[in-house]
Amino acid sequence: VRKDAKKLRYAAEFFGSLFDDKRGTRRQRKFIAAMEELQDYLGALNDLATGPNVLAQHGLANHPARDSVVSHDDKNALIRMAQSSVDEVIDTKRFWR
Repeated sequence: VRKDAKKLRYAAEFFGSLFDDKRGTRRQRKFIAAMEELQDYLGALNDLATGPNVLAQHGLANHPARDSVVSHDDKNALIRMAQSSVDEVIDTKRFWR
């Protein structure tokens, strides 16, 4: 999902110049901002999922600073914020009309 969101945002940025009227430009900026926020939350969730394996691969699974790098304390909050970002993307008006 994270990679697909990235591709969608890049495509929207690439084709954005085709919609150069004020309304289209404003809508495109809002869409891009919403996609960037979504990508940030999806990236943070990806770090939670993959971080422990990466640390283990490098022999750092028991490092004292491990919890500061990969903390699951905020997992539920990140999921809620990611869902909120998805809702914002869905509610953003289309600029590609």
